[in-house]
Amino acid sequence: MRPLSFSDDQDNEQEWLPGGSQSAAESFLEFVARHRGADNTSFSMEDAAAEEALVFMLDIGAICRVRGWENPHTEFRVVTNSGDHLTQAAEFARGGFAALDLHGPWLPDADSFLQARSAHLAQRAVHGAPRGGAERDRGRDELRSEFDRSVLRRTHPREVRRRLEVLTRIDGREPVTVSGVTHYGYGTVNAWFAADGRGLVLTFDSSSVLGSTEDTRAQAALYDGVPADLLALVRNVPGTTLTVPHPDGGTVVAATGIFTFSGPCAMADGLVTRLHEEGLGIEATGAGRLLEPFLELRDFTPAAVAEAGERWSPEDVARGFAAAPAPEQAAPLDREALTSFCKIWADTGYNDRWDVHYVLFDSRTIEEVGAAREDLLGLVRTLGLERVDAPPAAATGEVWVRTDPRIDAELGNWS
Repeated sequence: MRPLSFSDDQDNEQEWLPGGSQSAAESFLEFVARHRGADNTSFSMEDAAAEEALVFMLDIGAICRVRGWENPHTEFRVVTNSGDHLTQAAEFARGGFAALDLHGPWLPDADSFLQARSAHLAQRAVHGAPRGGAERDRGRDELRSEFDRSVLRRTHPREVRRRLEVLTRIDGREPVTVSGVTHYGYGTVNAWFAADGRGLVLTFDSSSVLGSTEDTRAQAALYDGVPADLLALVRNVPGTTLTVPHPDGGTVVAATGIFTFSGPCAMADGLVTRLHEEGLGIEATGAGRLLEPFLELRDFTPAAVAEAGERWSPEDVARGFAAAPAPEQAAPLDREALTSFCKIWADTGYNDRWDVHYVLFDSRTIEEVGAAREDLLGLVRTLGLERVDAPPAAATGEVWVRTDPRIDAELGNWS
């Protein structure tokens, strides 16, 4: 690693030095999030000593790399998915242009870029990818970007479930499993997770402007975009969970925060729309007050939880921890399948920015991947890993899988 500098088209600048608490890529993405606007969409990461720069042109979906200041040589890359910015920034910080060569293709001029971008957009249209949503509405995109840096998004779903298990018992309840789906809940936080890891986490903050339950259509609209199998978990729920009438009949669980775990953790589309329309931030969901204080604890211990959750006595906390089952010992993995999975990761993949997911066949279409994709899915099943839906902007051939400590231990030999 060497010193780098960040800049934009409005003369904002920032220096980054090795040895700090944040990686260069994380610092750069925070710089972009802080300064990005409708009239500010081009950002640079530069290595002055090597006369190399990486330029992110967010408005046209391009990354440009430039070598040499007096007679610059310029190449382009089409941004094909949400991981491109992080991957390219991290690789440039790690090894400059030599590292970027491992994550091509790089195009020699602007005309080649425009042709490749047109072909990519046409391909996305054929496969039904959403077109223009984030580009047409930057406000929604900024809300999703804000959530992508949240504690909930950064916490592995496995750890979310573990902590919810303990918090449910501290609150004097028991996790209840019906038809393979387990319900956790404490206070006004509720969660449902299936055995395959798909789930839904809800918060209800009565002090939030979203907390009114009188407008049942507005409450139901918050759930827009939630996959049908997850939405079914919160319809006509029996027991003491707060519900409201649903316009189509029956009830739905009242919520100010709706977070899906069908893919990488995300806010429901309907919730994002409502926040945007009313000019609200994600703090209106209540997650930052009701849930995240327990997720951000570095040491999830009785003492730490008792301090963070003043509503419970030390005796309640101790009893909840004591009642929670010990973590199950993970079974050894099939060695041949493990080796094959790691090879695919080393050749085509990376870990997302929070080390929550392995992203395999990065930026590749189904046609480009071919039969190798089915082979990978077979390995995922053999290894018992949790595959999730790829984000909407991902290339059609990408496969997203939640990280696993047993895989991580082996990947150290392949990095």
